[in-house]
Amino acid sequence: MPRLIAAQTQRDLGWFFDDWVYHDRGLPDFKVESAFAVKTATGSYLVTITVDDLGAAGAEVPVTVKFAGGESTKRLEVRGKNKATIRVEVPGAPQEVVVNDGSVPESDVTNNVFRFEK
Repeated sequence: MPRLIAAQTQRDLGWFFDDWVYHDRGLPDFKVESAFAVKTATGSYLVTITVDDLGAAGAEVPVTVKFAGGESTKRLEVRGKNKATIRVEVPGAPQEVVVNDGSVPESDVTNNVFRFEK
């Protein structure tokens, strides 16, 4: 089954089957460890976000940057007991970053939001 899915998606999902199917590694626990925004020459903002998975199971999770007038979401693969970083460009000053919109089950959702200071 993993080879059939990998052939269709062009992605190695061995880690997913190892964490969720072959072993019961529990649930992930995503935390926005840090977020840093830089204003670009064009007036947009480049936001660098580091997400820590404190749990033993990994997942691909949505990361949303909210700004005045909208939001931008990208997906990020974070393996269990590891960190991953993503960059998101937004047209306005970022207000907050949210990891996981509830679509991925996890053990603790209280640490999923990072708010930028004004």
